[in-house]
Amino acid sequence: MHLGRQYKTTDFLAWTRWEIGWIISWSILVTLFLEVSGWSFLTVPGPILTIVGSALAISLAFKNQQCYARFNDGLTLSGQVSTASLVLANRLMATIDNRDAAPEPGLREIFYRHFAWLTALRFYLREKRSWENTYDRGNVSFLARLPSPESQSVLEDELRPYLSDAELQKFKVHRGDKEALLLQWQYEAIKDIHSRSLISEFIFTGLAGALDELLRLQGGLKRVKNYPYSRNYYSIAVIVVKIFAAIVPFSLFPYARELGEPAGIAAWTAWLNVPLSAIVGWIFVSMEKVGENSSNPFEGNANDVPISSITRRIEIEMRVMLGEQTELKPIEAKDSILF
Repeated sequence: MHLGRQYKTTDFLAWTRWEIGWIISWSILVTLFLEVSGWSFLTVPGPILTIVGSALAISLAFKNQQCYARFNDGLTLSGQVSTASLVLANRLMATIDNRDAAPEPGLREIFYRHFAWLTALRFYLREKRSWENTYDRGNVSFLARLPSPESQSVLEDELRPYLSDAELQKFKVHRGDKEALLLQWQYEAIKDIHSRSLISEFIFTGLAGALDELLRLQGGLKRVKNYPYSRNYYSIAVIVVKIFAAIVPFSLFPYARELGEPAGIAAWTAWLNVPLSAIVGWIFVSMEKVGENSSNPFEGNANDVPISSITRRIEIEMRVMLGEQTELKPIEAKDSILF
């Protein structure tokens, strides 16, 4: 997530440099062809460009709104994970009697299994999907400079401080939902505490309800992760953008020549078609790219939900509740980007 006031214009230009290169090259080629051949009948009337541009603007507006809704959904669910985790932790601390001694061993076990769940969940959300944009050339160069924390470590190593060797082995060989398995172990831990009469039936129900909420939120996060923005809307937007960028130089060429006709320099002003076409094409291409790069809020790019930072803060807060001294620090933004 970008935490600065805004992206710099140079950032956008660098991010879209491949698209800019293609647009400029195509505009030069079209301008040269029309100027040399003199085949003015190949130019596209302005009203057609207006119609296509209007249709494209409507399509992009719809697409970008839906893509932002997906991002906002992911951010909302992630924030709710933070709240639900702290609700669970506070209920545990308030209801399990540890006033006269060190914290109940089962309490620490639940907390550490929760840390393991948070770790496994963020690694799962950072996994690659074929429809995501981390393969985009502009994003590849960015990720090489600012990689996500999950790309620099291994899940097994991250889980080792939280789980016993036996639990870690069970987690690795489990063929079902591994994140749900870690939540299941938390259910089993509070059931064990209840069976030892450390909490009442009413309190047990409340703790189970907190875990139910975490399970629901996990399902919501995985829904956003595993199902892309509708590919038919995505595809039509990309197709129309390409068509629009292709016909722009054919449509603006006559107007560029007209600028110089009164002074007899139409052959020179015709080349204004290149920068004018590049600007118009770049605006629409960038709008489409901005929307698409907001549609997958956990892929590990600059516009993602900062799930790594959120889970780190949850762990720090819960360790403080346990009375532990921890060297963990909140994840800091680098170049205004927070993961």
